[in-house]
Amino acid sequence: MPRRQLIYFSFFLLIPIIFLLLNEPTTLLLSARLSPVLLFPVKTITEFLEFLTISSSRIEELEIQVNQLKLENAELKEKVILDTTEFKLTEFRLVKARITGRDPTNINGCLYINKGKEHSLYVNQPVISINGLIGKIKFVDVHSSIVETLENQGFAVSTVDIKTGVHGVIKQRGSLIFDYIRITDKIDIGDSVYTSGMSEIFPPGILVGTVQEIHQSDDLFFKKVYIEPSVQVNRLTSVYLVSRSEKKD
Repeated sequence: MPRRQLIYFSFFLLIPIIFLLLNEPTTLLLSARLSPVLLFPVKTITEFLEFLTISSSRIEELEIQVNQLKLENAELKEKVILDTTEFKLTEFRLVKARITGRDPTNINGCLYINKGKEHSLYVNQPVISINGLIGKIKFVDVHSSIVETLENQGFAVSTVDIKTGVHGVIKQRGSLIFDYIRITDKIDIGDSVYTSGMSEIFPPGILVGTVQEIHQSDDLFFKKVYIEPSVQVNRLTSVYLVSRSEKKD
């Protein structure tokens, strides 16, 4: 046994022996003096666990606030660009849901979550994470729902290159493709692509991914643009459901 461990062992072994040899008043006095020291590790661990619990709850609150601000900021930018006279912003309500299941083969690109009709979820409701777009609700039951993610074959969403303003549609075709990008359109590798808002489902300003590759094709009009998604679906443990309603004056 190492010398340090031997000293610790001897110290803790000696304490109960001293208590047994001393009279009762002295024992009580020593207990009062030593208990704060001996209980310090227990107190420290307890306080740390309480801190973790509070921190987890606070992180969830902050994630909701960040997502709400992102959505409202994107909507405000759009209204300014369009020079709209009515500046009623949409109030975004976010509901957090836990992922309860997934297809291990990822053939159908779906997630199963623990919220449903009892939480006012509905089909085609947008689903996001702190990093960007995940997909939309495909099926709703009373206590659970199925999320169609952007990994689902055939998934599509209207999008825009935030730097150049080029619009297109991101589709899942074995990989994410930024479709309908003309040969003459200015677009670069590394550009961020967001939801454009040209949809009844997805609000504008949700990050979908970044331009990863650009291939010239035999097509006379369009080029192939491949997108790296901002969210890694197979690493998610929870999602946020987005619902919106007009803010009252």
